[in-house]
Amino acid sequence: MNAVPVPVPQAFETDMHRQPGHLIRRAQQVHTWLWTTDVSKEVTSTQFAVLTAIAASPYIDQNSLSRQVSLDTSTIGDVVNRLLERGYVVRSRDPDDRRRNLLTLTEEGARLHAVILVAATRMTERLVESLSEQDRHDLVRILSTLVEAGEALRDTAEGGGRR
Repeated sequence: MNAVPVPVPQAFETDMHRQPGHLIRRAQQVHTWLWTTDVSKEVTSTQFAVLTAIAASPYIDQNSLSRQVSLDTSTIGDVVNRLLERGYVVRSRDPDDRRRNLLTLTEEGARLHAVILVAATRMTERLVESLSEQDRHDLVRILSTLVEAGEALRDTAEGGGRR
């Protein structure tokens, strides 16, 4: 059986080291390495995002938290359960709607969040230290645009999605 060459669209970059998706994946690998090296081996950056959202909105309900940190409901449930088991978060029933669970940080969770916030800020600085101030702003702007456009595509494909 002979291999048939597949035509490559003219605008397609054939060098994978110039492919945005490949570079985003590699940048995530660098971020994960820095996180576990400089910030925490026990608390993931996703768990930290959840702690941060709860710190910013004490007594947030789990569905709102899911939307706030852009995690699906099953993933947010797993993350919250881990944080509950470790004693960083406490869950209570909403007195106005007994079907809703409200989440807040425990004292230990608030202390942990404060410590990790300092380390995460330093790690982020280390991650982008090779960029000029303008490039740092551009990086955040471009990534935000990509995420928003990608989420809009996903939501359209899913018929409205979860947002």
